[in-house]
Amino acid sequence: MKEKLTALEVYISTLILVFTITICLIVIVVNSRYIAKMEDTIDTMWYEIEQVKETNLSLYQFIEEYGNDIKGR
Repeated sequence: MKEKLTALEVYISTLILVFTITICLIVIVVNSRYIAKMEDTIDTMWYEIEQVKETNLSLYQFIEEYGNDIKGR
């Protein structure tokens, strides 16, 4: 009887271990994919920020050059 309990305990422990490792691997894979998507999003946002910066610089230069004409002075 005791041998059966020991074998059952080993079996249950092994199942719990395999289940835990499987869940951990799934979480790692999901997080890796999420991080990759987040990196793409950040790259896209950075590109848009650079475009806005260039537009603002061009607008600032335009205002500096033609500001008096715009204000009517």
